Amino acid sequence: MEINVSLLPSGGYGYSFPCIRIKPYNFLEICNYIGEVPSDDPLGKYYFDVHELIKDDPNIRDCYIMDIDFLIFYKKLCTVSENLSYHVDIKCPDCGKTISKSIDFNKDIHFKQIDEKVMNGAKIELGGHEYETIVPTWNDFMKVFKLYLKFRKITDLKMIKTIALIKDFDLQGNQVEQDVLGAKHSDITMLMALRELYYDRLEPVQVFCPDCNKGKKPEERRSVAVSVDSLIVDFFRDIYVNCPIDGTKILFK
Repeated sequence: MEINVSLLPSGGYGYSFPCIRIKPYNFLEICNYIGEVPSDDPLGKYYFDVHELIKDDPNIRDCYIMDIDFLIFYKKLCTVSENLSYHVDIKCPDCGKTISKSIDFNKDIHFKQIDEKVMNGAKIELGGHEYETIVPTWNDFMKVFKLYLKFRKITDLKMIKTIALIKDFDLQGNQVEQDVLGAKHSDITMLMALRELYYDRLEPVQVFCPDCNKGKKPEERRSVAVSVDSLIVDFFRDIYVNCPIDGTKILFK
């Protein structure tokens, strides 16, 4: 299947290709995924996820990380659901009861709007030094990733993504690394704001607990904000729940 780049978090800003091809995982690929991807290694898992996308469409290498993060979720969604809707169970943090929620991709999944000027980067001051930010693509991310993979200095995915926001990292890497890792006070706030601006583009889904909100007016109801890209964690369980078979699939003699 194809997804138009205008429907991605970046709106397809600056892309030279109109669409991205995405295929759901098949049975063998799911088995390999479960067997090969270490659950306790977020960086290794992320690298594996992206390379599965690149197999579908080599243009992924030129996609922004904000779009790639969404496409990782989209590929998993296509795998566990034929119609891009899926059922999840969420535990209410207040009463502890399980909330059953059906999420429709076309109705419930939204992006935070992004201004075109944001896509052109910004000038920042960090650690007393001036830098320019970029909206990193996979190729930009890999410059940072390969360096830290070689020296095993940093294995935290969020930290590598943060460093990848700095333009010309490969020319002044030591200084950038020192200023990012050693950030304090308002510099930390700025880095967190940049990460949210350039990476956290999916709006959380609001789920309402029927027990906690029973008898309350609409304006009084409390919701649970759920990060949609964290919902698909078990391929086989999610496929079993979202893709039931009918009686004609298995016929006994």
